[in-house]
Amino acid sequence: MAEAPEIPEANDPFEKQVAVTIACLAVVLAFIGNKGDNAKTDAIIKTNEASNQWGYFQAKGIKGSIANSEGELLTMLAPSQNASADIAKKIEALKADAERYKDEQKEIKTYAEEAQKDAERGSKINDRCDQASLALQIAIVIASVAILSRIRAFWIISIVLGLAGSVIGVLAFLI
Repeated sequence: MAEAPEIPEANDPFEKQVAVTIACLAVVLAFIGNKGDNAKTDAIIKTNEASNQWGYFQAKGIKGSIANSEGELLTMLAPSQNASADIAKKIEALKADAERYKDEQKEIKTYAEEAQKDAERGSKINDRCDQASLALQIAIVIASVAILSRIRAFWIISIVLGLAGSVIGVLAFLI
């Protein structure tokens, strides 16, 4: 089995500083990436919940329409003054059902709209985390170039870009 090549020790203080910078950027990137992934998953779950609730909302609306139609049909078919007590009770029950379905729809609508807002929030967090991750990844690449080229300006640029990515990531936690 071939042995892994030995990695030379960093003796230059500049290399050590940049290596520590890269390690710190990678840790921040891991946290922000995790937050973004979790937000994306939550957004998908909430979108599914909202979709399910809107389907439930529509089902209640259909049931209400059917109850109204049945009540109207029974009213039209029943003898006007001599409607039997059973038919009258059925008509009243259908009207009550239709009203109940309307009330249930209001609750369902509120829940569905709340789930949609939560999904939008999760999507915004994910977008912000994606932006932060991109900035941090570019910062790590630029820091690597700083080690290879020994140009201090690249290291400074990577720090600034890493800080910008970190701020964007922290702001994602506040959404």
